[in-house]
Amino acid sequence: MAAARPSPDALRQSLVRLGHLDFDDFLLLDPRLLASSLILQPSSLSDWSLALTNSPHILLHLRRSVNLQSAICNLQSDRVGQCLSTSSIASAQARLVRAFAYELLRAKAPPLYDTLPWHDWNFSIVTRRFSLWKTKLLLAGDGTTVTMCRCRKSAGVYALEPNPTIARYLERKAVLEKVRRLRVLGCSLAASLPLPAASVDLAIVGSVPSLDTDNWKLATQELLRVAANVLLVENNPLCSPLAETPLTDAGFRPDSVAVSGLDQRRCWWRLSRT
Repeated sequence: MAAARPSPDALRQSLVRLGHLDFDDFLLLDPRLLASSLILQPSSLSDWSLALTNSPHILLHLRRSVNLQSAICNLQSDRVGQCLSTSSIASAQARLVRAFAYELLRAKAPPLYDTLPWHDWNFSIVTRRFSLWKTKLLLAGDGTTVTMCRCRKSAGVYALEPNPTIARYLERKAVLEKVRRLRVLGCSLAASLPLPAASVDLAIVGSVPSLDTDNWKLATQELLRVAANVLLVENNPLCSPLAETPLTDAGFRPDSVAVSGLDQRRCWWRLSRT
């Protein structure tokens, strides 16, 4: 009988241990990433309110995001005059570190992030359909650090990576792995891509934890603008499944791919040819 897979919370806790993560590591994250947690996820407000009580350096870091200003003011006003125990503050900080463990590990230790098993999936689903030597690729999302090494002899590779730490890691690894014609673009799928229409033969996108459903719709439209063919791989077990209806309406068809440590995972093809 196959062993039970760990829950998402257990996986996040293992990432905390792997990276020796703590609350100070939030200084490594772009405040714009945290804005969605404070504004779009009201359930986290209480923990942030507690966690920031004795962390003026983190509070100052968050204030660098204009979108967080009003939320932070509300958090502070909620705690005026309250006597808080150090244990309750520490518990709130630990919960937030666990909730953001994946993002914190990416920012703090790219080599450890790179070794996560689900970044490696069976690339033969691509090579069965495409001749890499004449295929120009766009890579984004989870697994890019591994997938780019499968594209050493392609016609060229664009890698989307908004995190400067991971972007520099990609460039260094590309040199070591002899990945030819790699260009790292410092932008995310949530933005307009700095590429001409139909400039890429195949876009390969792993799971993207920071994209919500509405942003995924916009990202899909942008991918279809720049790429003749698109493959979406749901390889990250910490991410919610992609919504099926918008994808099928856009012409995507479901498939499956073997992901290291997870067996079969769902993926989606949008092909200009069969």
